[in-house]
Amino acid sequence: MKISEIFLSIEGEGIRTGAPAVFIRLFGCNLRCKYCDSMYAVEGDDFQNMTPQEVLEKVKSFNTQFVTLTGGEPLIHKDVKVLLKILDDSGYEINIETNGTQPKPKGIRKLICTMDWKSISSGMQPKMKLENMMTLRGKDVLKFVVGSDEDLQDAARVIGAMEAEYARDGLKLPTFYVSPIFGTMKYEDMVNWILHNATMKRNNVRFQVQLHKIIWNPDARGV
Repeated sequence: MKISEIFLSIEGEGIRTGAPAVFIRLFGCNLRCKYCDSMYAVEGDDFQNMTPQEVLEKVKSFNTQFVTLTGGEPLIHKDVKVLLKILDDSGYEINIETNGTQPKPKGIRKLICTMDWKSISSGMQPKMKLENMMTLRGKDVLKFVVGSDEDLQDAARVIGAMEAEYARDGLKLPTFYVSPIFGTMKYEDMVNWILHNATMKRNNVRFQVQLHKIIWNPDARGV
């Protein structure tokens, strides 16, 4: 597996924001988002080849029970299912951050899937598949990273479509998060938009910022 970095930090976003976790950043991605903040894990040759077992041994050295797989895009790696299985068998609670082009992995007991719906501003929305979002369930997260009112309107459209489908099938929706592309929209404007949109209010959509970019330099690695 191509590994960009493995490090200990706190969750900067998502359902476990603020909690310690070991991050496994896999190298390589099948998208090229305009706002990508980790291009060093997408292009070039700044990675180390490691087996899933070697990754597990590195994770063990940090002595924490929470692990987050990120990228790049973790789910394009053929060995990622092996890695998920050995982490799961070792008792870790796993969060996987994925870009929406792949469905949620199956068969992992302690897994939270944090999936992106790529906004219009990302330039990658044509790659999105709503059926992948439909694999998410109650404890999972669907995240919208937005940079404009148009992106917010699109997020509300997707949430509304999912709400109808899940209600029909009697399924529990994932948790929805809306986050600004760093340095773009004003937080106050975003919050007011959420508060005055019926779909977002009805589905308890959560506003969030990238906490790690507030604590550390926004361009810092290994945090």
